[in-house]
Amino acid sequence: MKLAFVALLFLSLFPAALLIRRYAWLARIFWLSIGALPFVLPSASFLDVGFISWEEWHGFVTGLEVTFIDLLIVMAFFILPRHRTSKIYYIPFIFYVTVAAVSMLSAPEPLAAGFAIWQFARVFLVMAVVARACAFKDVPYLLFNGMVLGLMANFVAVLWQRFGLDLAQNTGLFVHQNTLGMAIHFVLLPHLVMLLSGTRRLIYLGPTITLSLLAVIFTASRGSVGTAAIGMAATFVVTAMQGITQRKIATIVASLVAVAVAAPVVIATFEKRFERAPINEEAYDERAAFNNVSAYILEDFPMGIGVNHYVYAAQNFGYSDRGGVLPFEANRRAIVHNAYLLAAAETGYLGLIAFSLMLLTPVAVAFGTGLRIGDRADSAILIGCAMALITVYLQSFLEWIIYAKEIQYMMAITMGIIFGVSSRHVKGSQS
Repeated sequence: MKLAFVALLFLSLFPAALLIRRYAWLARIFWLSIGALPFVLPSASFLDVGFISWEEWHGFVTGLEVTFIDLLIVMAFFILPRHRTSKIYYIPFIFYVTVAAVSMLSAPEPLAAGFAIWQFARVFLVMAVVARACAFKDVPYLLFNGMVLGLMANFVAVLWQRFGLDLAQNTGLFVHQNTLGMAIHFVLLPHLVMLLSGTRRLIYLGPTITLSLLAVIFTASRGSVGTAAIGMAATFVVTAMQGITQRKIATIVASLVAVAVAAPVVIATFEKRFERAPINEEAYDERAAFNNVSAYILEDFPMGIGVNHYVYAAQNFGYSDRGGVLPFEANRRAIVHNAYLLAAAETGYLGLIAFSLMLLTPVAVAFGTGLRIGDRADSAILIGCAMALITVYLQSFLEWIIYAKEIQYMMAITMGIIFGVSSRHVKGSQS
């Protein structure tokens, strides 16, 4: 039945693609949807089709699935005209996926490692298709508008959780507040750069940035709020290096005023969180214990234990005991709160290098092109996307959720925007 449903969906792609190619308004809705869907995926699991599901497997991916986003991306792959995007951009991503695939050979459960490879392959396709689409000037803005719609849906959920349910920490449509916090970076930083650069209307940018800030505050996540603040400060510095304007000065002053006004809200939000769930890291530092586990795994397996296998190794090979993780099921099933240590433990030193290169390449491309070109609008897009990625990478020292499919979709879209916009300014590119 499930296979028949998937087959029916694939058969419907071709006529739907023809309609999208024919009608511009359908194309706009199409790209808006791709931007918005990662923000609502966790609460719309009915849009996913799982071929294999290991509910008892504790990793960052627990099965072999296809999401509605994947189907839309396949459709886009066939309807978009060819556009030459430098293949060099994709080499680090392919390198990392190759290293992860090799780790399957020594993984205790190769199929579980295969779940991760399948997810990486889907994410790579999203990045490549978005890059091709962003050869057209309107597409990046449609994707951003879609992200804003997704943020708005989450903000409505946050308001209900905060004032209707009286929750101390709010997750929006995601399963955890840290995931919502990281997702907000993909909206907040690009729109902040657009505001500082004056490339879009204030009537759109002002509410978007305000909603982003309020949503991240209501997560009551120290990592999310802290990295958002650092990301904004770094954004002000980077854009100031491009030149000081009255608009930038006014934005900085307005931001300082907003911080002063929001300070009581921030304080009250965190007081409420710590009152209901006190943190006693002096008695037990869970993050340090997980870090110890990762270090022990890497010491014994320099080539990695196998992608998507951190919890398996920690539970079955005695690393949780050695690392000092509390002997409770919830603790023993948790993943190390550091994406880089997770990459090292699962794919070894080579995997960590490949993972780092994959993350740094789009940032280097964005700055290399964005600081050079004279197109102010495209420069703002590139610098904004780069700052979003940097902020996400910074928070990833505190979280593993950069591996979650929702965040990986957002990251792939952001990387694709960078590669696509940059390709327009490479001599000899064509569409």
